Amino acid sequence: MKTRRLFLFGFLLGTCTTIVTAQSNESSMLSAISTERSISNYYFAKSNELTIIVNVLGFVQRPGRYEVSRTIDLINLLALAGGATAEGQMDDVKITRATEVDGRVRMSELHINLEKVAKLTSDELRLLPGDIIQIDRSGWAGFKDAFTVIVGAAVITTAVAEVMIAKKY
Repeated sequence: MKTRRLFLFGFLLGTCTTIVTAQSNESSMLSAISTERSISNYYFAKSNELTIIVNVLGFVQRPGRYEVSRTIDLINLLALAGGATAEGQMDDVKITRATEVDGRVRMSELHINLEKVAKLTSDELRLLPGDIIQIDRSGWAGFKDAFTVIVGAAVITTAVAEVMIAKKY
């Protein structure tokens, strides 16, 4: 088995750079295995290190299933996922977590504002096995799409009006 250093540069909030060492052989490293319309699987951990499996969905550069070291927190996980896309909303990151209450499993949602990361504690950033992290689309992106449609309609209307005026003369 060869040991290989993976250099992953995640520019989440402009500061996070993560360096991960992983074992490199077919059985121990699942990285960027994907087919069309499927979710990719990623493996980021040292050999013989305890790992957890979490899912990252939504508006991130590399959504998928991540098997990561138990020491990875939310910020580092999102850095491994390439950070949010231009349309990603970082002020309301949703973590869906299964918790056991009175012997029954319940799903709970945590909402974390990563735009104010200095106010968060390490407990708020800690990941648990099975967590589902979702980055939603920002409201600004929807406004931008609507504006694009309106401008496109205005251009088409102007072109049609010009053609009608040109036919008149």
